[in-house]
Amino acid sequence: MKRKKVWSVICAGAMVLSLAACGQGGDGQVSSGGSEGSVSSEGSGQESSQAPEEGSTPSSGEGSQEPSSMRVAWWGGQERHNATIAALDSYGEAQGIEFSYEYTSWSSYFENLATQAVGSNLPDVIQMSTTDIINYSGNGQIIDLQPYVDDGTIDISNIGQEALGGGMVDGKLAGFTSGYNTVTVAYNKEIFDQAKVAYPEDDWTWSDFITTAKAVYDATGIQTEIPFLSEARWVVETMVRSYGYDFFSEDGKSLPWAEDEAVVAAVTGAIQDVYDGVKEGYFVDPEVQVAWSTTEDAYISQGKSAMSFMLSNYYTMYSQALGKEMGMVMLPKMDGGSSSGMYLNSNMYWCISANCQDPAAAARVLNYLINDETAARTIGTDRGISLSSAVRDMLKTSQDTDQLTSNTLEYVDRVSAVVQKTNPADPANSAEAISVLKNNYTAVMYGEMSAEDCVKDFLEQSAAILP
Repeated sequence: MKRKKVWSVICAGAMVLSLAACGQGGDGQVSSGGSEGSVSSEGSGQESSQAPEEGSTPSSGEGSQEPSSMRVAWWGGQERHNATIAALDSYGEAQGIEFSYEYTSWSSYFENLATQAVGSNLPDVIQMSTTDIINYSGNGQIIDLQPYVDDGTIDISNIGQEALGGGMVDGKLAGFTSGYNTVTVAYNKEIFDQAKVAYPEDDWTWSDFITTAKAVYDATGIQTEIPFLSEARWVVETMVRSYGYDFFSEDGKSLPWAEDEAVVAAVTGAIQDVYDGVKEGYFVDPEVQVAWSTTEDAYISQGKSAMSFMLSNYYTMYSQALGKEMGMVMLPKMDGGSSSGMYLNSNMYWCISANCQDPAAAARVLNYLINDETAARTIGTDRGISLSSAVRDMLKTSQDTDQLTSNTLEYVDRVSAVVQKTNPADPANSAEAISVLKNNYTAVMYGEMSAEDCVKDFLEQSAAILP
């Protein structure tokens, strides 16, 4: 048996390439803390001698020759690290591959990748965000995966063609989505029961949300967290989608809702509503919320907030921290909106670097991560809901699937019923525009900027940034 190498990536020096570190697919919320630093050890990973179960797919195909070693990189918290290592160790045992694992927290991941890219030393298999995939594909640093779909190395027989759209960049399949993701409002049922306030339902409106947050606070003194303080784009996107607009234009060069004065006014009014709630006390103080750095810091994890806007794949993590099963409901649609503002995201991508010496072998690893039922059980829904209908059906019916995972699967099914497609990768330069919105939104919550100036400045800067 080959020994496994687990590398916790050393933080690189000054960032040589300016690649955005924030994106829609990133872990924008507080996490349980990633492992990073200068630790380098052999045999310190979670070794597993467990053979793949009968019917699973960690196979390289008859007569194929696997490489002796392969590097895999991702970001995340310790639970993601442990699960990913366990799944890949199982594959490595079966195929005789010695994996080197390079993982960090979100905050330093892309700085490390940028430095490796300059030296043409990128890992073989890379976890990529929905924003940065465009930069790396455009620079020729990750390869087109379509040939490996066409020859069957990556099996898509249980995956809808629409699911591949998120990883398409300039006509190439630059990355394979790790799973679907969406947004949700998680709510503490016990607090709602204490307040004698009805649980929210999927067809609620923005004014319902504001009224509910205030009613719970008036009855219990318990606040609601500011909606997506760390990633304002996720809540604003839901708002504009309520009126039938995509957040970005199809060509990625504009914001199609920017010319609709009624929609701009509605978004401005909603942001003002949140700030009014901060002043009146029923939303959490932004100075408190912005300081949260771990899952356990968040009020929703401590039973100190009634509702929290979050990514659906975080629901399990926050419920586990709370020690109770929370409810999940769609984000409220805007009053007067024509439809639900919900959307599905490609949570993140698995990509193969142009530095990879054996891309066919790396594609087989991707196929394992995407389609293998044992890998799915090990990794769970941390990277989103599997694209494979076979894997999803297995998780839904398996006695080993816990209640929180079942809740997430059921919730994403509800969202899937009201949306038509998965969001494409974010356009080039979008990270800079999104950062403007985030900073402006935060400034409003601190009372340093008006809601009107927040939206106006974002639209003006985006018009200059995106083309």
